[in-house]
Amino acid sequence: MNTAEFLTISAAIVPDRVAVAGSNERVTYEELQSRVNRLANAMQALGVRKGQNVGVMAVNGPEFVEIYYASAALGATMVPLNFRAKAEELTYMVDSTDVSTLFIQERYFPIWEGVAATMPKVTNVISMDFERPGMLSYKGFRDSGEDIPVFTDIEEQDPTIIIFTSGTTSLPKGVVLSYQALTALVVNTQSPADPTSDQEVILVSVPFFHIAGATTMMSAVFSGRRLVILPAFDPDQWIAAVQKEGVTHAFVVPTMLKRIMEAPTFEAADLSTLRLITYGAAPMPYEVVRQAVDAFAPNAKDVGLMNSYGQTEATGSMTYLDPEDHRLNGTPEQNDKKLLRLRSVGRPMGDIDVAILAPDGRRLPANEPGEICIRGDRVMRGYNKREDDTAGALRDGWLHTGDVGKIDEDGYLFITGRIKDMIIRGGENIGPAEIEQVLEDHPGVAEAAVIGVPDVEWGEIVKAIMVPADGGMVPSTEDLTEYVKGRLASYKAPAIYQWVSELPRNHLGKVLKNDLREMYGQPVS
Repeated sequence: MNTAEFLTISAAIVPDRVAVAGSNERVTYEELQSRVNRLANAMQALGVRKGQNVGVMAVNGPEFVEIYYASAALGATMVPLNFRAKAEELTYMVDSTDVSTLFIQERYFPIWEGVAATMPKVTNVISMDFERPGMLSYKGFRDSGEDIPVFTDIEEQDPTIIIFTSGTTSLPKGVVLSYQALTALVVNTQSPADPTSDQEVILVSVPFFHIAGATTMMSAVFSGRRLVILPAFDPDQWIAAVQKEGVTHAFVVPTMLKRIMEAPTFEAADLSTLRLITYGAAPMPYEVVRQAVDAFAPNAKDVGLMNSYGQTEATGSMTYLDPEDHRLNGTPEQNDKKLLRLRSVGRPMGDIDVAILAPDGRRLPANEPGEICIRGDRVMRGYNKREDDTAGALRDGWLHTGDVGKIDEDGYLFITGRIKDMIIRGGENIGPAEIEQVLEDHPGVAEAAVIGVPDVEWGEIVKAIMVPADGGMVPSTEDLTEYVKGRLASYKAPAIYQWVSELPRNHLGKVLKNDLREMYGQPVS
């Protein structure tokens, strides 16, 4: 199925519903289809064809939706570019994906000017929100096309989008996702537009260059929802948008959820239209999820919470911890079990197979840790022009995620770390995540990150880098060691503790372990 049909179907079923709200405009499904038709025809007249790549460097906005669906209609591949990229990163992303047409906002044009001379493959540059002599301007360019549908025959395995991973290296990997992968995700997780039911409203503040932003856009259109777009995340603007637009669903990363709950406007906000907040894309500190359970419980905001664990390579969500798992409304024994499961990322989604595999490929039994692997129609085609990386990730029909975890007897997945972050102390494998969780449970610790540092005797020993809790007493090394050993095997207790004012993180809130190793991973003398 060509994903362009997500829009075609919804425009036919609910043409008068608002499809997109953002940048002070509201566009119905009928109007959105018309805009996409005109843009696709204008792009075709410019020479954009099936198999070509179309880059976009901009903050979130309605234009993103139009460009994606117009590209899909042409069989072209969209490449959303990280607008936080530096010149070297931008050059790599554009050059490695052979982008031929680039849509760009004014705020990012100076960085493009600095590298444009080295990008001869980019033959068309279209300004999205500014005028410049000799350049095509977005609205005029779009509206120059005819308002007639464009149809392109595609194969299900043809690429429709390339999303760069949010890795910590200077050269992120471009994940190639097919029409089949996106269709499998959307069709298996959403219902099509229904004119007989009230319209749901979803708020997106995660960048569209991230898999969560991209799939939110596609799911919203397929299901006939109103997509409310924030150019960038701001907690007060997020709360205001929920109230103004009557938002029913939203996706946030853990850092966003924490900032929303800390916002001065949160307590008095009327969030009664909200039905579900999904959080994911980075580990959720247990303290924060417990705070969220209390803040959004039925006797407070009465909002459902859902944890989603996924990867770009798997087209987003692979497992989910549903709202009922977050509601502490059972017996004390039932609530204790739910509290334990709040440390998990839930159970696998129905259309994919999730397994814990040993290094030799064996499927491991319940509660035995190994690499988290998946298979199904949503797995990526591969990494763009990275054959060795692709071969390492796709083996024997499985996507090897690089994450270490275990599945309990009830099917709940617990993540214990990344394979590359695994600490090997005297031959014992130690996953940093479980130590970090224990440390963050200590009242004196706000955040913790654990790495291995070289040691002559043990090979590696455990080092914890921590942010102290606000206004609290900084616990002693002896206190922390006793605390950890009371909850984990003694060999997992950190040998070294270091206090810092903040942990280095990327734009999604993930701790940059490579940066930590560079700063604090020196051998022990």
